[in-house]
Amino acid sequence: MTSVMTADLSRMFFVAAPFTLLVGVGVELFGPPPPKSFTDMTVPQMLWRLLVPSLLSAMAQLAITQMVLRPAEVPRQALSAAAAMFPIYVAAQLLASMPVGLGFLALFVPGLYLFARLIFPSGAVAMAERGSPVAILKRSWEVSEGQGLPLCLFLVLGLFSIVGISILAEGAGAALDVVARLIGLEAVAHFARAVLVGTGSCFIAIGTAVAGAVAYRLLARN
Repeated sequence: MTSVMTADLSRMFFVAAPFTLLVGVGVELFGPPPPKSFTDMTVPQMLWRLLVPSLLSAMAQLAITQMVLRPAEVPRQALSAAAAMFPIYVAAQLLASMPVGLGFLALFVPGLYLFARLIFPSGAVAMAERGSPVAILKRSWEVSEGQGLPLCLFLVLGLFSIVGISILAEGAGAALDVVARLIGLEAVAHFARAVLVGTGSCFIAIGTAVAGAVAYRLLARN
């Protein structure tokens, strides 16, 4: 997976950055302030800090997935293919969110298992095989047959990586923020912190898409 990502990282970053990095910077600079806790989150905060970034990140992930599955395509073609499948993919995620959400609420492990089999491969299935939302979820379940446990372990490791990248980005941003404020550059500090956090989000989106595409290629061979 690492070799796939590093071999074409510059193009992937070019494709993903407008949907992740720039969006993150825009939200930090012009969006509502972050809530003190999740329970205190208002509707505008939920919209601009969760829903919009998640949807745009999904668009980026579909384009990156297309680039991994069809490396001969240029970014413009990958973005066009992603845009065509985006509504169907979102509908598939909404359909899968209910059983996955119930699984997480009932007990963490069933939710993780359902996520690994329904949602994790669905982006690659959507880009590789097309189809309706139901067909995408059905095919995701089929290709992951017998691989639920390995996929769950892989997702747990991936979660640690995401947390690590987020902590590094937040920590670097906070440190830069403190230094810049000490020398009287508050505006620069805010912008630099937003860029670092957005860059972390960009690499998380790229890594998630590459992981899903590589996993799908391995699963589809079986």
